[in-house]
Amino acid sequence: MTLAAALEPALFVNPIKIGVVVLALFGWAAAAQWIDRDTNVVKTRREHWNMIVLSGGMVAFFVLLVLPWTAGLFYVGLAIWLLIGGAPMLGYLVHRNGRVAPAARVLTPTHLKRVLSRGEKKATSTEGLRVRITDHAGDFVEPPDDAEGAKDFDAVQAFLCDLLTKRASDADMVAGKEKYRLVFKIDGVATENADGLTVETGERIFRFLKRVAGLNVDEIRRPQSGKIKAGLLSQEGEPGFTEVHTSGTMQGERMRLHVQSGPVLKRLQELGLPTARLDALTKVLGEKKGLFILSAPRGHGLTTTQYAILKSHDAYINNIHSIERRPLIDLDNVTQQLFEGDNTDLNYARVLQTVLRREPDIVLVDQCEDKETAMIAVRAAAEDRKIYLGMLAKDSFEALSRFVQWCDDRKQVAGAMLGVMSQRLVRVLCTDCREAFRPDPETLKKLNLPADKIERFYRPPTEQKTDRRGRPIVCPTCQGSGYFGRTGVFEIMIVDETVRKLLAENAPINRIKAHCRKNKMYYLQEEGLLKVIDGTTSMNEVLRCLRGNDK
Repeated sequence: MTLAAALEPALFVNPIKIGVVVLALFGWAAAAQWIDRDTNVVKTRREHWNMIVLSGGMVAFFVLLVLPWTAGLFYVGLAIWLLIGGAPMLGYLVHRNGRVAPAARVLTPTHLKRVLSRGEKKATSTEGLRVRITDHAGDFVEPPDDAEGAKDFDAVQAFLCDLLTKRASDADMVAGKEKYRLVFKIDGVATENADGLTVETGERIFRFLKRVAGLNVDEIRRPQSGKIKAGLLSQEGEPGFTEVHTSGTMQGERMRLHVQSGPVLKRLQELGLPTARLDALTKVLGEKKGLFILSAPRGHGLTTTQYAILKSHDAYINNIHSIERRPLIDLDNVTQQLFEGDNTDLNYARVLQTVLRREPDIVLVDQCEDKETAMIAVRAAAEDRKIYLGMLAKDSFEALSRFVQWCDDRKQVAGAMLGVMSQRLVRVLCTDCREAFRPDPETLKKLNLPADKIERFYRPPTEQKTDRRGRPIVCPTCQGSGYFGRTGVFEIMIVDETVRKLLAENAPINRIKAHCRKNKMYYLQEEGLLKVIDGTTSMNEVLRCLRGNDK
């Protein structure tokens, strides 16, 4: 009887424990999938966090399933599994909540209270909040609770998320019969989206953005303008305004967005000036009087440089004024005079005369366009004022040539002139994905560069990387563009005694240029090459920026 009982089949599997393990596995997998999706929302390193979470889960399940947790110790093992498997997820939660706005944080007391009180009921009809939108009246745009409104909201969320993630400063959408044409301007370069937008998606975006920007949704021909605020959940601080402009075209309605990303006031050291050029510029800025010309083609950061130069002066000691068409930043302790270009009775010269009557120490004229303004500026600089004069020009010598032609008294120009600076903006190579290569010796020879001293140049990736499944791997830093941000390339011409003599004699600009070359002045192309050599940018980028001579 005892032997028969011993031979009866025993139950070695506990169904309750199996159920607990299965539930734990599904719970961990669901949380891991959420983290995988959420890394795209908050724009953090997806592969990095997936590896941490996966490694923690594998170790946790090894501890739970392989080690002999007999009898009641099984639940001790389950607690250890929760600790090991949950720690990476908790770490991610702390990381992501630190990157997003307080209202977008999850599993906080405030978030749990909203969930319990059904405060997020509206959001269930959308694909998720990725971009904070504030309408023209300054009110936060809540996700709609109706189906059609939710689709419009989701389309705008996806569009703005793409726009802001790629750091686009402008977006241009034009309606067509088959699709909406879409062009982003990123780091100063326009890039067209090959797929564009479907007609349905485009209409939803137009309808929603026009409404929140305070525009007439039914008006598709007359130009309209409005403003909203839009910022990624991962974006710190207050998002800048986004200008919304609509108009009619032969193809259909057109919408242009301009993102004012909140301009940052830079210091001189942050503009990209090499040490030697920074020292030369600092010496010029230290002069108590004189005229210094700042030039660049349109869209190449001239205003940023002008602001950096003004802020390098002590505004508590000096009486500083500026005359600007469109002030981008309110400068502390600087009197900024807005020039209304549409007022034909009051030109730049008249405004400059008015400012000079206030006995300023330093004056910035953001753009000199005529002879009268130039002559007033040079007279003031020859007396006892420090004048910074902005001009649209392709290089320093073109700016100097045009300014000299405007001024009748060449000796006065020679006595007042301190120097001329010209600049271009070039895109900065993404340090996370740039690739090194050995430049062709013939190319180096044409550029007068020593082939034996230059080991490598850098450029954007030439081949698309893929994962094991053949899916493209996009650089999370630059979003696949190969560049991240822009920096300045500067050409500085200092007026010494020889240049003053040449100016007074009305010598040709070529003679002045030859003298500057003899004094080892670097031209724009050479300054650009220095940034190629140190890996800041690529050769193609320098050639692209210096090729255009438009102003």
